[in-house]
Amino acid sequence: MKNKLHCCLLLAVVFCWVSSLAKSQEQDSSGFFQNLQCFTHNLETAVCSWVAPNTTKSDILYQICYSTSGSSVCFSSNKSSLEVEFETTAPLSISIKASNAQGSPEIRFQKTMSDIPFIPHAPEILSFVPDNETDKLHVQWSVDNSTLLSEVEVRCQIQILRSENMDIVEKALWKKHWTPNDTVFYWNWTSDFPLLCTSYSVKIRCLIDDPYYYGQKDWSNWSRLHTVYGSSEHQMYPIDKVVPVGTNMTFCCTVESGTKILSAELGNDQYPLIPLSSNSSGIRVQNLAMSEESGANLIFFTDQQICGTVVFVGYPPDIPQNFTCETNNLRQIKCWWNPGRLTGLYSDRETKYTLRESFSGMTCVTCHNTEEEYSCMCEVFKDQSFYAYSLEAENPLGKSQASLSFNVTHRVHPKAPEKVRLEDISHKVISLAWHLDGKFVSLQLTCEIEVKSNKRVKMHNTTVIGSEDGNYSYIIDNLQPFHKYDIRIRCAALDPFWKWSDWTAVKGHTTLEAAPAKHLDIWLVNARHPEGRTITVYWKPLPITEANGKIYSYNVSWSPLGSRMEPQNIVLPAPLNRTQINLNSSDNGDYEITVVAINSAGLSPPSRITTVQLTNDVVTELGVGNAEGINITWQLDANASCGYVVQWKPSSPSNISALRWKRLNANGCFIRSDQFPVGVRHDITVFACNDHQHRLIKRVTGYTEELTPRVAPNYTVVETTSDSVYVKWEGIPEEDLRGFLHGYVVYIVKQENATSDSSFMDFADHTDTKNKKFNITNPAVGMLKIKDLQSGTSYRLGLLAYTGGGNGPIKSSNVVTNDNALGLILAILIPIVVAVVLGIVASTICYKKREWIKETFYPDIPNPENSKALQFQKNVNEANKGIKTLEMNPCTPNNVEVVETFSTVPKILDTELHSPVTEDPNGQTPEEDFDTEDENHVVVSYCPPSSNEETGNPALDESAASSQVVYIDIQSMYQPQANSEEEPDGNFMDSAGYKPQMQLAINTVNMEQQPHVEEAFAAGYRPQENPSTWAVASADSPTSLGSNSENASFGSPCSITSRHFLIPPVDDKDNLKPTHVGWSLSSLFQNKQED
Repeated sequence: MKNKLHCCLLLAVVFCWVSSLAKSQEQDSSGFFQNLQCFTHNLETAVCSWVAPNTTKSDILYQICYSTSGSSVCFSSNKSSLEVEFETTAPLSISIKASNAQGSPEIRFQKTMSDIPFIPHAPEILSFVPDNETDKLHVQWSVDNSTLLSEVEVRCQIQILRSENMDIVEKALWKKHWTPNDTVFYWNWTSDFPLLCTSYSVKIRCLIDDPYYYGQKDWSNWSRLHTVYGSSEHQMYPIDKVVPVGTNMTFCCTVESGTKILSAELGNDQYPLIPLSSNSSGIRVQNLAMSEESGANLIFFTDQQICGTVVFVGYPPDIPQNFTCETNNLRQIKCWWNPGRLTGLYSDRETKYTLRESFSGMTCVTCHNTEEEYSCMCEVFKDQSFYAYSLEAENPLGKSQASLSFNVTHRVHPKAPEKVRLEDISHKVISLAWHLDGKFVSLQLTCEIEVKSNKRVKMHNTTVIGSEDGNYSYIIDNLQPFHKYDIRIRCAALDPFWKWSDWTAVKGHTTLEAAPAKHLDIWLVNARHPEGRTITVYWKPLPITEANGKIYSYNVSWSPLGSRMEPQNIVLPAPLNRTQINLNSSDNGDYEITVVAINSAGLSPPSRITTVQLTNDVVTELGVGNAEGINITWQLDANASCGYVVQWKPSSPSNISALRWKRLNANGCFIRSDQFPVGVRHDITVFACNDHQHRLIKRVTGYTEELTPRVAPNYTVVETTSDSVYVKWEGIPEEDLRGFLHGYVVYIVKQENATSDSSFMDFADHTDTKNKKFNITNPAVGMLKIKDLQSGTSYRLGLLAYTGGGNGPIKSSNVVTNDNALGLILAILIPIVVAVVLGIVASTICYKKREWIKETFYPDIPNPENSKALQFQKNVNEANKGIKTLEMNPCTPNNVEVVETFSTVPKILDTELHSPVTEDPNGQTPEEDFDTEDENHVVVSYCPPSSNEETGNPALDESAASSQVVYIDIQSMYQPQANSEEEPDGNFMDSAGYKPQMQLAINTVNMEQQPHVEEAFAAGYRPQENPSTWAVASADSPTSLGSNSENASFGSPCSITSRHFLIPPVDDKDNLKPTHVGWSLSSLFQNKQED
């Protein structure tokens, strides 16, 4: 191989020339050798193959000869292929002759480098191993490298196939420059699904790219297939996997044959199934979020049972934060750190920390972990002061590390001092002792002592050298007697300073008592009264800083001013701060008073004051402050050698204990509201002091802030009249006024509804003429007369007082004004006068319009005798004497047809018409019978035919005509009123007469209902002008059965040619109700025209 490499450049020219001359020539005239191909596997031998025809029935023996580089070799073979030596620099000449074949076919051809492809041997897979933890497949293979040159590039194609379906899931191209040391090649591939989910196979083919071989370079054949198999159990993969947040993962479930996987669910989310093989399916989950402490549950549901796993998603350990170390006592070193970002992994998967010391190689084993802090305790080694610590954090997802180096003496953080003790040396000095745990012999310590009293803090610093026993002390001086102090202490290493220890618990201590250091502030009030003279002495208790102890009592002594007499004295217990000295009323002398305070250690300096007070005529001023207080100023007094005294007390004489005073040198004073309550009136007095004498220079009365009155004034209604109310009220007491009184407001409201005090102001302030408001700005006024009120009216009267702070509460009551007699009389007389005047006016109008009223409401009823319809011509009787029907003589008709009505007929006011009939068997005429009969009767009237046409039988004689007169019953225009209580009489007779008609009900004449002849009723008068026109049973006869019901006569005379009513109807005086009653203006004029 090395010789070839050196000769390649020299033979390149020769090779090109030879190849141009000796091109591949194939001479096979018989066509026996088919698909002749030649290639090389190793650049040293060439392999040629061909296909012989199937026509040959016996084994063919080939005579093969080849030559290269001038040498020739021949041999025999029964195979249709040959392998001969091959030199890349020389052409290869081959001749093949087939024996035992028909015609002994022969072929001769020549091949050069460019004609022979380089196809390496198929690679050999040495191992194909799965790593189920990492889901990686590791492949090892080799190639035939016996003829390879150094640095030749070897290319390999690798295919990974999944499951029994041989699905290609990975195609990789592997490259490497070969060296003689490369006997085995390596490659690995990570599966996206767990390897146990299904089977995986691998195959490889290679191509050797020899830059000095100018022939064609082809891929080798594929290697033999190697396969690793997945799980055949009912299992989920991966199992309890721990992955970082944001990982994309795949999961699968393998089942037994015949089991079907239905769905997959992670938490509350479902994922589509991905078929992997006949017995496995998987899912893909993108961007996993941090799981809970117990992990995320993944479940595959099958038609038989479920399979599942738990996924733990978290973070790798963060670099430990704030990693530091220190010692408390130079015996142990404490190191602590913050774990940083939470990993989300717990239990066996949580982060484990390891702390190692580099110089000694020791590992700290005493560690304590909490949520806030992780710490470890390490030993301090003798004769070692420098330490280097390495802290390593590890969990299933990764590792992190932090380191720290330091000198242990530079990181001393003592514990809080212990066994603190305090002892009194004097009333101003105490001793402080404490114990500090640790081996601090070689160190200088500094300690800080805090002394606190009444929120005032004083710090003491001391430096001590570390002792073997750890006990230390310090003297605290310049303290106040009988004073409580809170003391605490802390210590630290001084050089270099690292940290203060914690403070000890506060230790309280009270120093010893001493005699009071200052004199009392005293004041007096000199008062005279009828029983005598009283001097009230006041003093202010000493503050604790000046009392120097607990005050048990006060000694008050007094003696006349300038006298050498033994002073009188009185001892008072400590709670009291005033006393009274009673003198005779005749004692006008001045006294000197002395007061001292007493405690267990002694007396205070005496305080003296005299009763000399010089009077001065001053005007009392009014003053008002604000919510913070009141400011008082005065003119400077040149004689005030010992300053000024401002005294204030409530104006009420009952509260003498509330007196206060203040000594000052300025000419102004601000009294705070906490000493001067708002709404309480105070008297403020200013005295100038000169040689223990006091002179009045100013007096003020007022408030820090005015409030509204607490109560309303009490008032009474003194007098009420018909138009006024007289009100009188009383003043408000001083303690309820709570401000300077500015006036009163009186309200009076006309009361319409019940009004309470709470809603009274809403009505009173409402703008209304009925409401009256009186503002009385003079506080001295206590009465008011309210005028211009209505008599006999109820009013709501209200009264309130107001100050600078506003209106106070209102007090209201009802008040009624007296009645006014004149008004009552006028209220009665005026309506009567108005009614009389209206009556007179109405009577006058009615009198002037009487005719119209009469015609409209009460028209005259015409007399039937004066009716033109009944005025017959006189010549009728004179010309025709034969008409018997017109004679007023009684007659007995041969045939009288009467239609009777048995209903009760109302009484008729009109004149009744009676026809002359024969007497009844009792010898009475009908008229006489009517006088005795009931008013119920039948009215019979005459009504001529509606047509004047002559009848068809003029031959009838008068007797026949007169005997055939027909009478019908006159129907009433009113509905008959039946009397259910009275039975009709059997001898009842109907009275015939005039009946007005209006909207009459027409009754058909029924012949079958005619009464018997013996019971015939009296018939009214029926005039007949032309009886010859009547015919028996004529069509127009009222008795004709064939006549229409409209031919029946009505209760009013009617004309011959019409049926118009001649007489209008009138109301019955028995209040009969017609079916239609009414009048109108048009009917009024119509009646006038008819008249």
